[in-house]
Amino acid sequence: MLVLSELGQELKTAREQKGLSLDDLQKITKIQKRYLEAIEKGDYSQLPGEFYTRAFIKSYAESVGLDFKSLAEQYPGDMPKVERQHIETRVTPPDGSENEQAPKKLRRSAVRVNNWSSLINKAIIVVFVLIGVMIIYILVTQFAGHQSTSPSDQNNTNSVQYKADSTSQSSSKSHTSDSSSTESSDTSSEQTLKKDKQEGNITTYTLSGTEKFDVVVTAATANQAWFQAKDNQTGQTIAEGTASKTGQESYHFDASKVQSLSLKFGNAPGTELKINGKKVAIPSQSTVQTMIINFSK
Repeated sequence: MLVLSELGQELKTAREQKGLSLDDLQKITKIQKRYLEAIEKGDYSQLPGEFYTRAFIKSYAESVGLDFKSLAEQYPGDMPKVERQHIETRVTPPDGSENEQAPKKLRRSAVRVNNWSSLINKAIIVVFVLIGVMIIYILVTQFAGHQSTSPSDQNNTNSVQYKADSTSQSSSKSHTSDSSSTESSDTSSEQTLKKDKQEGNITTYTLSGTEKFDVVVTAATANQAWFQAKDNQTGQTIAEGTASKTGQESYHFDASKVQSLSLKFGNAPGTELKINGKKVAIPSQSTVQTMIINFSK
């Protein structure tokens, strides 16, 4: 016959002081009566494993008004030890019946693997999202650049060559005797307006093969054509205005002393530009256009 353990004796004494029988305690704790008797006797071999033994003792103690933590410190020898490295768990009904499922071992390494898998999955999702954003950005940038480039500019040559008008000036009739020696004319020279590059609505050209840089801006349609001409190096405004069919139809100025001329048009499709008497096509895909003409004498 087993002798009651010190822990079991204290639990039993507390139960009797509460006026509870083992049957009463079974109803309160939902633990089978035979397990309660085994706890009082200290015969833990009758209980379903150390983990449940400890849980049953805790439920017993709390039901009779004892502090489980204090009991564990007071009777460490009577308290079953629970292995922390590998915990064997069983799914057992609250009443402690024998209808148990197969045990499962929970390992910390498995938990760590699950955590890593979750982090890796999240990282993969973030990478795919970033790739998608980059692809969308590249497509939008390319589409915007394609829209800003005039198709007509791609078909045209990069330079326009034409001959400047030859003008003859005769001397005054009062000096008829020297007319043959003083009569002169500008030699016909070939000038070139070469397109160097285009970035968005800004196009850069080089004007060469001429000493003249005569500019005329005219309204080509019924709509007003605003423009501004500035020295691209100093920022000084050379000419500015709005050409229109109903007002001042054209503006004429000399830019021969300017090394780099910036021409900004507010209505490019409705503006006509002539340089040294020859019409120059303005990139007109967009309404606002800027032409930078570098004058190489």
